[in-house]
Amino acid sequence: MRMPQPIRGMLAALAVSAALVLTTAVPANAAITVTLSPTAGAEGTRVDVLASNCDQDATGDVENTDTSFKLPKNNNNAQGSFTVTEKMKPGSYTVTVTCGSDTASTKFTVTSGTGAATGGGSTASDAATAVLWTGAAAVLAAAAGLWLLKRRSNVTAA
Repeated sequence: MRMPQPIRGMLAALAVSAALVLTTAVPANAAITVTLSPTAGAEGTRVDVLASNCDQDATGDVENTDTSFKLPKNNNNAQGSFTVTEKMKPGSYTVTVTCGSDTASTKFTVTSGTGAATGGGSTASDAATAVLWTGAAAVLAAAAGLWLLKRRSNVTAA
């Protein structure tokens, strides 16, 4: 028995919607992501550090230096800061944050001179990149499904 056209369309829309919801859901134990602002600066620059998805107090340190700092819990994040010292020579440094058993890191660049340099931004964790690409694939699959449905029938796409 062949299914009536409106019911097939509703089932297809329901399947596509369910696929989109399931592929874009963020896992409950999402990995922490470290964001620095600014991402570069000279001696004396205050660097704000945000550990997203960290629901407890965290600690951080800057590689090859004696600079360590605390990041107190703030909602579902941990926030703290450190200041670029005279002992930090120009170059790239890895800033590592530990939140419970999770660890994440990002790069900070020390520039020559004194005073704050312009810049800012963040890095995305591998988990965030995976969610982004999964969502893009789901949107592409939905578009292809709608195109196939339109091609097979005379139903206009909404």
